[in-house]
Amino acid sequence: MEFYIVPQPRETMQALAETNRKTARYGLTLMPEQMAALAESRTQALLDTGRVELGAGILPRLIEVFCDSPHLHQTDYAETLEALQTVFYRCKNEAGDLTPDGYLLRLLRRAFDKAGGSTDYLEGLSLAELAQWVREEKHGTD
Repeated sequence: MEFYIVPQPRETMQALAETNRKTARYGLTLMPEQMAALAESRTQALLDTGRVELGAGILPRLIEVFCDSPHLHQTDYAETLEALQTVFYRCKNEAGDLTPDGYLLRLLRRAFDKAGGSTDYLEGLSLAELAQWVREEKHGTD
């Protein structure tokens, strides 16, 4: 018998509502229905990756790291967050729990900006490719 801890959407939605105060200065806000959809996609992403996460999850931290990216736009903000969350969980599984969340978020942010905001491109990269790509960009060896 498998046992899963299902996150509480209310806690995630409250944390997302709090991020709106920070992200509004960048022209980015989430509507209540978008918050609910993100909370639901979080639950599904955790089930899909076999991960367990307590509290509000990675979304509030992800938003803090990405909110000032020039490649985030209100028109596709919620969809981009959903895709980034999925990429984060996949990379976290590849990296194992030895890689700190903050490092992985910073790596994803640099790659996101380098890719011009393309989550499709990020979804196609393995963690090793992602790290190499960012290293090459940092050292100018593209």
